[in-house]
Amino acid sequence: MAKKCLQMTKNTVWYCNSDNVFAYNRAKDGTIKKDEKIVGNNYTFITSIALCDDYIISGDLNGNIKHWRIESEKDGRNNLKCSEIELNDVNTHIEHIDANDVNKYTEHIDATSQHIITASKNLIKLLKYTDDKTGCTKKNEIYCGVGEEGFENDSRVKSISFDPIGTKFAAGCYSYNEHLSSFLIYDIEKSDLVMDKNCEGLFRQLLWEDPHTVLMCFDQSIKKMDMRVSDYVRTWNSSQYEYSFCCSSNNMYTFMTGHFVCVLWDQRQSVAIQNYDVANHDKYSIISSLEFDSAHMYAVTHNCLYELDFMGRHFDYKKIKKLFGNFY
Repeated sequence: MAKKCLQMTKNTVWYCNSDNVFAYNRAKDGTIKKDEKIVGNNYTFITSIALCDDYIISGDLNGNIKHWRIESEKDGRNNLKCSEIELNDVNTHIEHIDANDVNKYTEHIDATSQHIITASKNLIKLLKYTDDKTGCTKKNEIYCGVGEEGFENDSRVKSISFDPIGTKFAAGCYSYNEHLSSFLIYDIEKSDLVMDKNCEGLFRQLLWEDPHTVLMCFDQSIKKMDMRVSDYVRTWNSSQYEYSFCCSSNNMYTFMTGHFVCVLWDQRQSVAIQNYDVANHDKYSIISSLEFDSAHMYAVTHNCLYELDFMGRHFDYKKIKKLFGNFY
């Protein structure tokens, strides 16, 4: 859960579903144009996507990193163009890392115009990258978590993200043996781990709001971390909605969390202000990824994408099914 399979811009909604990448053009009012879906095939299982400027970076189970862009053809049609980003210096020696823990596949990915970070199990890779499609080079690797004595390191990276200016990245990990999460901040310019803080609760996802503050989504709470004081400055209890699986923010006062429903929060209040049911809601309809703006929300359940405006509390299932009919 909380693997990024959904990204949204003013003009486009990007969505990945195993071996496909979908791009949907949005109308002036923000609604998806049902006849303007663009599909690209990857033929491997895509695990996570990241938005960088006007293109998408994807990672998959084979360890491939790919660059996706919408390009217009002479006949006026739009197509998705995909190119693989070569990984240079792949034989760099890694000290203190068991070869069995260095996994080929990519579970999480994020990107800027200069760097890409990937994570698999408890290994984070920082790659130097420029937007010329010529490739990227390993810059550093971080081995996260330490297991209890007598246990293997069972820490798993749950979320990674660059800060808004691209000089640091944050990672959230969880140890299943110790039942403890950890929050890491890495300074790229200094090549130094500047924060490693233990946290109670099962960590799900993190979101940068600005260069100093991060929203952290746990299974039953949301916490706001301020790096200037190295501590939480606000906590919201989300336990009444059962488990949280993902979150999204408008980088102002509003954020949303995905449970078995979508929940809207205002940071100026201590409790949620609204919740929205997914069509055909049942206990297995986990919201695994979501994005929103002032007028629309997009939510992903098991291999399904839904669009919702904020006029009502419920999805109009028939309307959505017609819009996304070729998903079913």
